[in-house]
This record gives sequence, structure tokens and C-alpha cells, in this order.
Amino acid sequence: MKKLGIIGGIGPEATMSYYDDIIRGYQQQVDSVQSLPEIVINSINMYHMFSMLEREDYAAVASYLAEAVRQLQRAGADFALMCGNTPHIVFDRIQEQVDIPLLSIVSPTLEAARSQGLNSLGLLGTKFTMQQDFFAAPLREAGIRVATPSAEEQNFIHRKIVDELENGIVLEQTKQEMIRLISSMIGRNNLDGIILGCTELPLLLHAEDVPIAVLDIAALHIRQAIAEICG
Repeated sequence: MKKLGIIGGIGPEATMSYYDDIIRGYQQQVDSVQSLPEIVINSINMYHMFSMLEREDYAAVASYLAEAVRQLQRAGADFALMCGNTPHIVFDRIQEQVDIPLLSIVSPTLEAARSQGLNSLGLLGTKFTMQQDFFAAPLREAGIRVATPSAEEQNFIHRKIVDELENGIVLEQTKQEMIRLISSMIGRNNLDGIILGCTELPLLLHAEDVPIAVLDIAALHIRQAIAEICG
């Protein structure tokens, strides 16, 4: 069994979900509630990372997160993941600076889209995710169209993620507004799937809320982590 290192705090709600879901998923995998995976968590300051991203100081973001990974390695982690999508902006830079492998959140999403035969996806997330190309580019290179919300819609989604979901605030009004936004995107872009491209969005939205396929990147990432733990 491999020891997993998690960079948490990006955000705290997702960190707790990752920890709980990895444990439960691992126990189901090994068919034993008396077996637990080895996990070490390094919780960082999400808002410090956001401030560096606002300044577009990507080198500083990569250095900050790489040091967090090195701390996990010193604690015995065999591999690591970041329980947020936004820091994957500098995923490759981080991997270059550390000695243990990182699990990308993008790769299992691409695999899921391919396996489900999806061709046109809407991407939701923080403004960094929606405005940067780190997540959409691999999908487009695989022949999958990726649509993002309008500038006004992006501001709304980002604000709701940072002000509400990152703080564990889940409001029915926000959910209904988000569903209407997705419905509008489906009509404009002829989508056959929607990517919940922030690991906190599953607190608000679920597969049964929209009439097209939903790719929960956190769930896909967690499944990949469990497989890696089990070797």
C-alpha cells in the first residue's frame, strides 16, 4: 500500500470530502472496514495562493506548492495530489521541482469524457480555471469541444465559489441560479456534458440536477488516488 500526501486547504471543504471519500472508497476496494489507507495532509492557505494568482506570479505559486509537496514527502508520502483544480495551472512546474509523482485532476477527467463518448463540454470553475487553458487544452487536443460561460457568468460562478462554497455555505438560491446558467450554456453550445471544474461545486450540484452528463472532477480524482494507493 502506498502512502498518499494531500495538499489541502484549497479549499477546506474539498479537503474534508477528499479525506472521507478516499477512506470509504479504499475500504470498499479492499472489502474491509478495519483497514485504513495511510494519508498525510498538508493544509495550505488558499487565499495566499489566490493573491499570487491575481498577480499572475505563477513562479511563486509553483514554489509555494512545491514546498508543500516536499513537506509531504518528508512525512513519508509516496505520491501526492492537490485537492483543488485551480493550482493545476502550475501542475507541470510543480512536478519539475519535486521528487514524488503528482496525480493530475485533468487526466481522469479526459479519460471519463472519452469513455462516455462526450464531444461538447461546458467548463465551470474558478475564474482562473475558466480563463486559463490548462484544463481545456488537453480536452481540445483530444477533439472535445470546450465551452466556458460568458464573462458575467464567470464572475458570478467565481464569486459563489470563493464567498460561499469555499466556506461551506450551500444555498438553494445559488443552486437554482447555477442550474439556470447551465441550461443557458446547453442551449447556446449544444453541450452533451458539463464539467464541475472546482472540487467544491459537488457540494452544490449533482448529476440529477442537469439533463446532460456531469463530470465530477473531484470524484474522478479520488477514484484515481484509491487505485494508486492500492498499487
